[in-house]
Amino acid sequence: MNKKMWLLAYMVLTMVLAFSSAASAIGNITVSSVPAGATILVDGISTGTTTPAIIESVSSGSHYVLLRLTGYQDYTQNVIITDNATSTVSVTLIATETTTQQITNGSIKVESNPSNAAVFLNTEYQGKTPSTLYNITHGTYRVLVQKIGYLDWSDRISVTSGTRTDVYATLQVEATDTTIVTAIPTAITVKPTISKTSTVKVPTPWPSATPTPSSSMSSLAIIGAVGFGFVVLRK
Repeated sequence: MNKKMWLLAYMVLTMVLAFSSAASAIGNITVSSVPAGATILVDGISTGTTTPAIIESVSSGSHYVLLRLTGYQDYTQNVIITDNATSTVSVTLIATETTTQQITNGSIKVESNPSNAAVFLNTEYQGKTPSTLYNITHGTYRVLVQKIGYLDWSDRISVTSGTRTDVYATLQVEATDTTIVTAIPTAITVKPTISKTSTVKVPTPWPSATPTPSSSMSSLAIIGAVGFGFVVLRK
């Protein structure tokens, strides 16, 4: 094998090793809290899960985990993720004193069918279904649920003081094929009309004799003859 072939093999091997190293540069985070049910955010982004939970496929490096639960102080911890390793976050949350904010805040529980759909609250991403959004101030919000292959679902909801608003989204499958119906015209058969000359002979009527009107002179002669005969008979 010449030097060019050795060099090519070395480059390919180097690329494979680099790709394998990059692909394995992820780890996991196990998160738990007392009490349980705290929303888990990683680097300020909701994971859509609550404690206890395992956050998988986190890129290696430094990340901060935030736990949030109504009635308790937020908890933040910096976590170093190493390749193919699992880091642990376990904490006992500290209860807060009753404040005006706590009294006026509520929560939103979002579920969907199918699950694992993206949840947005007033266009702000909140994680995947099912999830519970805590510390939501009193007011009206637009909840948007999205999932690839399904039509978007949205609704406006109201959050009231100290209560949880439940949202259940039934997603409809998005149509991918458009059926075009082509109307095939029905053939109309037109029969040609053929004019035929009739061969039936129409009989010619016999000429009728036109009566000749009687002459007025003949009538007078007859009357005169009758009168003359009557006179002769009288004699």
